[in-house]
Amino acid sequence: GVSLNIHAAAAPGDYLGFDFNPNHVANAQSLADASGSVARLSRDSFESFAARDDGPQFDFIAMHGTWSWISAENRHRVVEILRKHLAPDGVCLISYNCLPGWAAELPLRHLMVLHAQQASPSRPLAEKIDASLDFAQALLDAGAKYFSASTGLEAWLRKLHGQDRNYLAHEYFNRDWHPMPSSEVAREMAGAGLVFGASATLAGPANGIGLDAKARDLVASIANPILRETVLDYLSNTRFRSDLFVKSGTVADSRYLHERIGTIPFVLLHHPDHVPASVRLGGDEIALAPEIYLPFAAAMAENKHSPKTVQEVGATPECAKIAPLTLAQAAMVLTEAGYLHPAQPLDPANEATPRCRALNAEILRRAGSPEEIAALASPVTGAGVIAARKEMLFLRARSLGHAGPDDWARHAWDTSGGGDAAALRSEADAFARIRLPVFKALGIA
Repeated sequence: GVSLNIHAAAAPGDYLGFDFNPNHVANAQSLADASGSVARLSRDSFESFAARDDGPQFDFIAMHGTWSWISAENRHRVVEILRKHLAPDGVCLISYNCLPGWAAELPLRHLMVLHAQQASPSRPLAEKIDASLDFAQALLDAGAKYFSASTGLEAWLRKLHGQDRNYLAHEYFNRDWHPMPSSEVAREMAGAGLVFGASATLAGPANGIGLDAKARDLVASIANPILRETVLDYLSNTRFRSDLFVKSGTVADSRYLHERIGTIPFVLLHHPDHVPASVRLGGDEIALAPEIYLPFAAAMAENKHSPKTVQEVGATPECAKIAPLTLAQAAMVLTEAGYLHPAQPLDPANEATPRCRALNAEILRRAGSPEEIAALASPVTGAGVIAARKEMLFLRARSLGHAGPDDWARHAWDTSGGGDAAALRSEADAFARIRLPVFKALGIA
């Protein structure tokens, strides 16, 4: 319920979320109560919600990281929910594991789950997972040709050995794990009257980023959007997609995307010096041309990181010689990479400020505890902003009236039960200089 509550606090609208797990619902309700938002929480399964006839019509329905981990029966129920409860012209966001990117790993995952199922029922799941990983490693060490025929499998198995067992239990040892082609997802969405609208990935292969000229020409020659998206998945060996589907509506004309991007205010989420030389998008490392991204980031940071449109940035002396299309693409790339975010209009931002303040107080209260949350609500963006644990502790110290870096570091030291006091003091100084101005611009501090 974290994302639901952050959006309910930070952005206008009526919000409803459901989950069959009562602990999840209770946690979500506690956050809604803390913020004073109008988020409504319901203890429902896919089956019970799909059977309801009293639910409202939604403009937006989002399901992140769920579709690939539920049964075919529950996917049919999701489609029924969308058919009954998504309003005409409504938009659904759905993210999922995708083929062909997972094609090589599917057989190995099958083997490891099979091995775990054969283990003693009384053994804890974490031990079963350890034994399955060891068994897969033994198969690799025995010279199984499957590994030599599939590039990257050995590295993937090595990565699994180092990951949290709770994460592995959900991600790979769940009863259901169904990566599928994007065309199959589109076919199932059609059962609810939805058509593919666009990738929710703002910058990537769909925009030609990371593709060479031959690949771009091939994609441009394909008129059918479902075939085109499938070809993009093969070109990039896509493993995860986040897509927007529209209910019986008119799909936006992508030819005007860059013009529309130019009129949207954005806010820089980091110090301009921290914008990297390259970012990873769509599985590829994309170099950020310094002659474009450095002046763009510097212009976005002017006037204490206040929101600016791409058109306004293009009018600054440092960016005046950069083409508007290039600046729009830079905005999309930095947004997708998490360095930039659209800003919402001033009136809803002002309305959201007290709710965000109340919710953030609860989130900061939890910092350093087992219930900690890694994001804060920003009325400026209308969404969440990722914050590290120490940043949370410094912000909490500040909210409690501690005056400066010395006191913030001491508060963080007391909360964390010790550590390197000198290092904490140095981090608090850096926070005051680099991150605090950003949090202030985002309406968080």
